[in-house]
Amino acid sequence: MKMFFKALFCCLIMFSSFYVFSSAASNFYSPATNFNADIISPENFLGHQIGEQMVRNDQLVAYFKMLSEQSERVSFEVIGYSHERRPIITLTISSPANLKKLPEIQQKHMLLQQGNALNTSNMPVISWINFGVHGSEVSSTDSAIPIAYHLAAAQGKETEKLLENSVILLTASMNPDGNSREASWNLRYQSEVAISDPAHALHGSPWPSGRTNHYWFDLNRQWMLQQHPEPVSWVKKFHDWRPNIVADFHEMRSYKSFYFHPGAPDRVHPLINKQAMGLLSDVVEQPRAYLDSAATLFFNEEAYDNFYLGKGATYPHLYGSLGILFEQASSAGVLETPRGLLSFRENIKMYYHVGLALLNNAVDKKQALLNYQYQFSKETKETAKNDSVKGYVFSAPEDPAKIFHFLQLLSRNKIDVKPLTKDMTVNGKSFFANQAYVVESAQASYPMLKGLFSKVTRFENNTFYDVSGWTMPLAFGIEYEELKQSNYQVGEVLAVTFPRQPSPSEAQVAYAFEWSNYYAPKLMYQLLQEGFRPRVANNGFQAETDQGQKTFMRGTVVVPVSNQDKSKLHSLMSQAAEQDAIASYALQSSHTQSIGMDLGSNNIEAIEQPHVLLVIGPSISQYQAGEVWHLLDKRMNIPSVLVTKSQLEKLDLNNYSHIVLVDGQHANINKKTTNKLLTWTRSGGTFIGIADGAKWASKELLDLVTVEISAGIENQRERINYGQKSHLEAQDIIGGAVMLGDLDITHPLGYGYVRREIATHRSGLLAFEMPKNPYASIVQIAQKPLLTGFASAENQQQLAGKTSLVAQRLGKGSVILFADDPNFRGYFYGTEKLFLNSLFFSKLFVSPR
Repeated sequence: MKMFFKALFCCLIMFSSFYVFSSAASNFYSPATNFNADIISPENFLGHQIGEQMVRNDQLVAYFKMLSEQSERVSFEVIGYSHERRPIITLTISSPANLKKLPEIQQKHMLLQQGNALNTSNMPVISWINFGVHGSEVSSTDSAIPIAYHLAAAQGKETEKLLENSVILLTASMNPDGNSREASWNLRYQSEVAISDPAHALHGSPWPSGRTNHYWFDLNRQWMLQQHPEPVSWVKKFHDWRPNIVADFHEMRSYKSFYFHPGAPDRVHPLINKQAMGLLSDVVEQPRAYLDSAATLFFNEEAYDNFYLGKGATYPHLYGSLGILFEQASSAGVLETPRGLLSFRENIKMYYHVGLALLNNAVDKKQALLNYQYQFSKETKETAKNDSVKGYVFSAPEDPAKIFHFLQLLSRNKIDVKPLTKDMTVNGKSFFANQAYVVESAQASYPMLKGLFSKVTRFENNTFYDVSGWTMPLAFGIEYEELKQSNYQVGEVLAVTFPRQPSPSEAQVAYAFEWSNYYAPKLMYQLLQEGFRPRVANNGFQAETDQGQKTFMRGTVVVPVSNQDKSKLHSLMSQAAEQDAIASYALQSSHTQSIGMDLGSNNIEAIEQPHVLLVIGPSISQYQAGEVWHLLDKRMNIPSVLVTKSQLEKLDLNNYSHIVLVDGQHANINKKTTNKLLTWTRSGGTFIGIADGAKWASKELLDLVTVEISAGIENQRERINYGQKSHLEAQDIIGGAVMLGDLDITHPLGYGYVRREIATHRSGLLAFEMPKNPYASIVQIAQKPLLTGFASAENQQQLAGKTSLVAQRLGKGSVILFADDPNFRGYFYGTEKLFLNSLFFSKLFVSPR
C-alpha cells in the first residue's frame, strides 16, 4: 500500500508538471498550432520552461537526438567536433517522403546551382538556419530548440506545405565550447527571483567570454578562413548543399532594437551579385510582417554590412546563396534597458516566430530562389570568361608546408588549383615548373577566388564593420602575380596532399634544416625539449650533404650528433620530414665550402629552450591572446603558461624566459609590477609586446618614441557640420588593412624569410619613430604602404618610413615590440614566423657599441 501511494504521488507530480509546462508553452507557441503528443516537448524534456535558464549543450544534443528518434521528419547528424570534442549537430528536416529521396534531391539541387537547366516546379527550396556561432548570444542557441520541435511535431496544412516544399538544415550549436562556457556562467548566477539590474553578475560574463571558441577566436570571422574544426565542419556542410538561403541568428547590445538584412547598401562587397540584396529583401517579408504584428521596432539598411567575406551572412553570397543576418538585443534573464525590460524567454520566442516566418517565406519565394541560383551560375561563368585577369600564379618553394596550408584553404573554398608545368616569368618574377601553381579565373568558384586574390583599395563607403583587406597570398607571404594572358602551361586539377619529405641518411657529424619551413619552430622546440643542442647559423654557408652540395641560408639550424642519442635524433629528423614537411640534410664533416663557416664556427650559435608566459585575463584582448595560445599550443606544440596581470606581482618570473603582453588596456599595471618586469628583462628575460602591449612596453621598458598617427581632425579649428562626423572620423581609422613593409632579413628576427618585402596586418594607427639604435628597426613601413584595404592618403603618408617592429636589447634581456598583429585570426602565416623568431632568436642580436 505504501508503494502504491508513493507511485500515485509521483504520477500526480508528473501530471502537475506537465500541466504547468503545457500551460506555459501555450503562451509561447501559436495557439492555433497543434503538436503531435507522441513527440516530447522541450519543456517536458528539459524539466523547465523555455527561457527559464540556458540549456546546456549536452541537453541540446540529447533533445535533438530524441527528436530524430521520435519524428520521421528529422534526421540527426554529427558534422564535426569542436576543440573540446563536443559534437556539432545538424538536423535535416523535411517531409518523410523527401527524406526518403534526400540523395536524389541533393544531387538535383547541386546540378541546378552548377548551371544546369532543370524543371524546378517540384524541387524543394533548401533553407539552412544556423544558431550559436557566438556562444554568449544566448537566445540564438536556445531558440533552435523550439524551432526544431515545431518542425518535428507541429500539425496542420501550413506545416505540411513547409515540409513538402523545403529541405531544412538546422545547425546548433555552431560553437559548443563557447556556449558551454556561457551556460555554466548563466546557471551559476541564476536566481529564483529574476534580477533585472544590469550590474547583476548574470548579465555579464567572465573573461574570456562565451562569444569565442576554445582558443578565444571569433568563429563568425572564420567562414572564409577555416582555421578551426568548427568552421571546417560548417563550410563543408554548406558546400554539400549550397542552400538557397542561409540564416544566421545573433544578438547585439541590449540597448539596441532588432536588425536583419539587407544591410547598408553602400557597404556591400562589389563581388556580391547586385540582384541578391533585392531578393533578400523579398525573402524577409514575413519576418518583417511578424515583427510589425508584434509591435517590435526594427531597422534594415544601416550599420551592418556585407563586405567582409568571411562572415556567415556574407560568405554564402559568393556561391549563389542568400546570407541573412538577424540580430536582436541581448538578455540572459530579465534585464532593464533604455527600451524597457528585456526577457530571455521573450527573445527566444521572438526568434522562434521569426525563424518559422523566414522558412515559410522561403517556400513562398521558392521559384525565385531556385531561378536566382541557376542564373547566378550562368552569370558567374560569363563574368569569369570576360575577366581580363585570366588567373593567378603563385609559389613559395622555400616553404612547402605553408604552400600546403594555402592550397588547403583554397580547396576548402572549392577553388581548383593546377600545377605549373613550364617555367615562366611575370613582371620580372620567375615561377618554376613543379614549384608554382595556377588558379584560373574560369571556374565555378570565380567570385570567391577573386575575393581571395584581389587587392581592393577604393570603396564607396570607407566605414567598415570589420576588416577592409585580406588578400590571401599577401597574408600567407606567398609570391604571386596576375596572369593577363593564357600563355602558361598547367597540369590537371591538383589533389591537395601534405608534402612529405624523404628521411635523411644517418649523419656522421650533424643534421641541418632550413628555418624557412613553417614548422621549423615546432621541430626546434622538440629538439630542445628532448635534450638535443641545436644551433643557428648567423651566416649562409655551403656544405656537402647526403644529397649533394647545398647552399644553406642564414638562419639554418645545425644539430650536432656528438654526445647525443644518434638513433633517437635520426628518428626525430625522419619524423619531421614525414609529419611536418621539413627536409633535413646529413652532414658527414664539420668542414664546409664557406670560408669562416665550418660547423664549429662562432657564427653558429646555441639556442635556449623558451619558457613562455602569456598574460591573459580582464583588460586583455581575448582575440590576440587566443591567437598566441593557438599558434603555440595547437600548431607548434610549444607550451605557454597562462596567467593574469594580477598574478604577475607575486609570481616568480625567473621560471620564464619570455613574457607576452598583447593588446588591451594596461594602465592597471602598477609601478611595483612594472619595476619587477623591468628587472626581470634586464636580468635576461625577453618581453614581447603586441599592439597596446607594445605601446606600454615602449614607454615603460624602452623609453621609445611611440606615435599614434592621426589625420588630425580633432586638432582643426574650423567649423564642421555634425552630419559629417562619422564620415570624417572613418578617415582616421585603419580597421584592418594590409600594409607593405621592408623586413631586415639579415636580422635574427628575419631568419627564414627570403624576400625583404613583407605584408603585415594593420588595425589602428600605432607606429614607432625610428629608434636611436640603427639596427633595431626590423620592419620599416614602406613609402607607399597600402596593399589592400582602406587607409586614408593622409594616414599612409604619415605612416611611411615609420617602424612597425622593433627589437632592442635591455641589459641581458630583450624587448620586442609589434605594432601590427603578427598572428591575426590564425591565417596570417606570412608574419607568424616573426613572432616565433622572437621566442628562439631574441638573444642572437646585440646592441651597437
